[in-house]
Amino acid sequence: MPAHSAQPAEPQSAASGRQQPQAAPSRIGAYLSPRTWLLPVLVLLLLGGAGTALYIGGLGSPGKNLDHFPIAVVNQDRGADTPGGSRENLGGNITDQMRQGFDGSDEIDLRVLSWDEAQDQMRDGQIHGMMVIPETFSADALALVSGALSDAGVSRPAVTVYTNPLAGPLASSLATGAINPALDQANKSLGEQLTASAQTAQTTAQADLQRRLEALGADLPPQLEQQLAPRVDGTSADLLEDPIAVTTTAFEEPPEGAALGEGAFFYSVLLMVVGVSGSVSLHFLVDARLGVAPVELGTRFVLDPPLRPGRWATYLLMWGIVVVGALPTAGLMMWVASAVGMPIPHGALFFFTTWLSIVTVSAVTLALIALLGSAGMILSLIYVVFMGLPSASGVVPLEALPGFFRFIAPGEPLYHMTTANRAVLYFDAEADAGLQSGIIGMLIILLIAVLVALLASLVYDRLLGRRGAGLPAAA
Repeated sequence: MPAHSAQPAEPQSAASGRQQPQAAPSRIGAYLSPRTWLLPVLVLLLLGGAGTALYIGGLGSPGKNLDHFPIAVVNQDRGADTPGGSRENLGGNITDQMRQGFDGSDEIDLRVLSWDEAQDQMRDGQIHGMMVIPETFSADALALVSGALSDAGVSRPAVTVYTNPLAGPLASSLATGAINPALDQANKSLGEQLTASAQTAQTTAQADLQRRLEALGADLPPQLEQQLAPRVDGTSADLLEDPIAVTTTAFEEPPEGAALGEGAFFYSVLLMVVGVSGSVSLHFLVDARLGVAPVELGTRFVLDPPLRPGRWATYLLMWGIVVVGALPTAGLMMWVASAVGMPIPHGALFFFTTWLSIVTVSAVTLALIALLGSAGMILSLIYVVFMGLPSASGVVPLEALPGFFRFIAPGEPLYHMTTANRAVLYFDAEADAGLQSGIIGMLIILLIAVLVALLASLVYDRLLGRRGAGLPAAA
């Protein structure tokens, strides 16, 4: 006889004795309960509002937030003798005008440097732009006056504005935005000076011609006399009013594959994403293995028997996996980046900063999870991502950020990651270019995160017991 499965008995009516179908329990109330949907909505509102305020608020108006933005002026002008016999250094006058103009404001840090000093600071990314006045500036400017009264060929006095795109395209734009208005004012002042000199020279030349004609007893028609007299014509007058020729050029062009100087920042953002997302994923996977929380792999729902390790041991286990796993990850990321065209000088040093970047972000993310549990994942997005992106100085220079972001930048992993990686990729791994401060900054943040996580874990274990203590232990 085939076996029959037992069927649950249906309830019977007390009056009729007939069986009645059992009503399925309704779950719609649970779905509509604020406890089900309210917290996720609040999390979305928090992330959307905080992200917009921090990211857009930090990067939206860089020109209005300048604070000691570093630019330089290099005066190589040797000066020249004026027709009156005095010595004039017009390049020095322009330098003094710029210095006086910027001294009254904290927006610009104008540095008067030699050519060698300026080159060194441009190569280290310490200044974002510079204006160079050549040796012949005064001679060329004064020659315009004599040239305006004759047919002699002259050259306009020229200056060169150098930008530093390796410090970021926006930094170059802000640098020229600071230099050009000061240069326009200097051009106007010099134009007025040269025009006045030309008018004086014209009057003197005409009077001299008149005296000579009178000495010779010549009586020329007024029209012929006007033709012989030196005169500043319209073209010469326009040239005297706008004398300076300005050339703007990059001090050093970014190499091919450097994303116009943003490649180091983009790479650092990628390292941040790998560190945060990898740590969160690792948290779920390790917790499932420790029997603390389930994990779903496709259709498989897995929860191992709880091992109940100490919180400090769990943190060290998770972070230790990242410390080891980041080694091949760093090598793979560098290999792929090189394969798609990103130039990577100083490979060994860049491998170290890549590995250290991932390890630092992971230490912070896992520490926040150890402190706050699942809420630590949300806080890591706000702290590491939303607060880190504006203050990283990758898009907007630190000197053009609002004061809040300049204040928090030293405590943000992404700021030190970008500084160190940019120094290796673009500034010949110079310590003064940010490599030293970037590495030290990451190490300090890493050390603080590990110490805080371990101390908090020990306190939690003592006061609250170990995670999963209420579940049956593993056999």
